[in-house]
Amino acid sequence: MRLWFRARRLRCDNQRCGQRIFAERAEAVSAYGRRTVRLRDTQRNVGLVLGGEGGARLIERLGMAASPDTVLRIVRRDSGGQHRVPRILGVDDWAWRRGKRYGTMLIDLEGNRVVDLLPDRAGGTLANWLKAHPGVEIIARDRGGAYARGAREGAPNARQVADRWHMLRNCSDILLTAVERRYRLVREIGKSLAAAQAPGAIPLDGRPPTKGHKREALERQSASRARRMSAYENVAALRAKGWTISAIAVETGLDRKTIRQWLVAKRPGLWQRDWRHPADDFADYLKRRWDEGCRNASQLHREVSEAGYLGNAKGFRSWVKTRLREGVVRPPRISRVSPVTWKPPSSRQTTRLLTTPAEALSVMDRRFIEALRAACPSIAAAADLARRFHVMLVTRDIDSLDPWLIDAELGDIASFARGLRRDIDAVRAAFTLPWSTGPVEGKINKLKLIKRSMYGRAGLDLLRARVME
Repeated sequence: MRLWFRARRLRCDNQRCGQRIFAERAEAVSAYGRRTVRLRDTQRNVGLVLGGEGGARLIERLGMAASPDTVLRIVRRDSGGQHRVPRILGVDDWAWRRGKRYGTMLIDLEGNRVVDLLPDRAGGTLANWLKAHPGVEIIARDRGGAYARGAREGAPNARQVADRWHMLRNCSDILLTAVERRYRLVREIGKSLAAAQAPGAIPLDGRPPTKGHKREALERQSASRARRMSAYENVAALRAKGWTISAIAVETGLDRKTIRQWLVAKRPGLWQRDWRHPADDFADYLKRRWDEGCRNASQLHREVSEAGYLGNAKGFRSWVKTRLREGVVRPPRISRVSPVTWKPPSSRQTTRLLTTPAEALSVMDRRFIEALRAACPSIAAAADLARRFHVMLVTRDIDSLDPWLIDAELGDIASFARGLRRDIDAVRAAFTLPWSTGPVEGKINKLKLIKRSMYGRAGLDLLRARVME
């Protein structure tokens, strides 16, 4: 389709004007444009959302066909440009290629929108941007030295805020380093406790040795069974008094089918299944053939397979070994939750256990932490300091910061405490101000999605255009 329109030709009476003749401009079409403004805006909006290839496929179906390169060219050319300079700026890095190259994202924390993308995470680049965009009053950043230096150079009057999550992560990492320094001791303590919980050993707490979550599952299962037994005893007592099933259901809140099943079985449901091996159906025949002298498991497998056995040969040989060759009698019912031996935790798991309240730990984990704290007081002191710092930062107890720094500078986390002192103004601001780099992390996730949807080939100008809209 071609669109024809009339434009008036105008003449300028000013003799000094270099452009003596000019034409009237049309509002619907830009100068030298090949498409209307409305069509260009539609193609641009589709390109911002879907990119080049996806946007070209969609607008072709809508009857506004354009090539992927044209869609991206429209997006780049008509990008909205810079937003207004924010009063509160969030700064964090993002990976062009993880471990190789990084960029910087700037966020308006009040408006929750991307202000700009920088090609690297150097302090000089941030300083130059801040100098070119004066007016920033608060800068929320991580504890990286480059951003701190760039913020001081570019906006010396702005107040810097250290991110609280990064401080907690740095504290956990320094405690992990202290644990790894004494990994041999940690491993020996874990092995000694694991040996006491080995199969056949007497459990330390009088219960089957299990992992923490398995043991907790067994405790919940036991509590649930106790509640059902109590409910069954109540149902049985009411039935003995002559109550009907409907009346018992109204009184106890249980379903009538459940009450009827409990009364018929004379016990509450246990939700356990009988585990049977397929060879158990042929146990009498196999026992007789074994007594007759046929000790070849493959021969026995062929015979029972002709009779309808559907199991594999490997499982059948295992059954023959345990039931016939060794004479092991399998109990009729087994629990679906089998005991699992306790395993010594890794260094990272040990760090987590050291900072977890004792009441939230399993019995074996609690014994392991108690033994470790008794064997290495320096780790115990570092763990106590890390836990104090966590509580202090979460509750924003700034009055406890200076005493904590004095105590921490003498132990295994002294380097972390010295780093906080070097950045003490930003650390104090983290206790008193609500700002953090959390919103920046959310926008970085969006940037990663856009970058990966374009197969990692988008340049900075295209990423900036798509992220800043």
